Amino acid sequence: MFGDESPFSDFFQSMFGEGSGTQSGRRGRAARAPRPRAGADLEQPVEVSLADAYRGTPMQLELRGADGTTRRLEVKIPAGVRTGSRVRVRGQGSPGQGGAPAGDIYLVVTVAPDPRFERRGDDLHTQIRVPVETLLLGGEAQVPTPDGRTLALSIPPGTQDGRVFRLRGQGMPRLGTSNVRGDLHAEVHATLPERLSRRQRELIQEFARSGAATTDGAVSR
Repeated sequence: MFGDESPFSDFFQSMFGEGSGTQSGRRGRAARAPRPRAGADLEQPVEVSLADAYRGTPMQLELRGADGTTRRLEVKIPAGVRTGSRVRVRGQGSPGQGGAPAGDIYLVVTVAPDPRFERRGDDLHTQIRVPVETLLLGGEAQVPTPDGRTLALSIPPGTQDGRVFRLRGQGMPRLGTSNVRGDLHAEVHATLPERLSRRQRELIQEFARSGAATTDGAVSR
């Protein structure tokens, strides 16, 4: 009777709510899509060896969802990570709502200690042992790396016990810049024989006497 300008519309809305007597209005609101909401980010702790951090490594993760289901995910741990590094895996977090994107997963890394190496930033420090004659006469020593390789180190004659040699560019990769590496520092120590033959003892005694004579100035240059 009154068209769209009915004076009773406000009255009926205040008494019975919006769309009073109109089931279609309620059905339309009930079918309205939820507001888009991006999925939440998740954190997942992971532990890797120093060797894995040295070269980077793929890793299989098994994730359990809120509904109890599990899923497997393969991720790449980049070379150079350290304890506390956060590796982002895009789109693998909680699902979004209303067509919004899923969140991300952040892998919180712990690098397990390696008894052979001490890490200081991107540099590695290690100790190697060589026969005492190598320090005296010179020679070659083998220096290990975290990924199982060995590097040849030239020992000059007369090297003092405890001397540190630096092998440039053989340390940890810089995270995010894999072609830039720290250094590997090798501290050299002598290995003394536990037993000496009679001849070896005589030679060492002779060497000791010659050293004493040189100290006293009895041996001319």
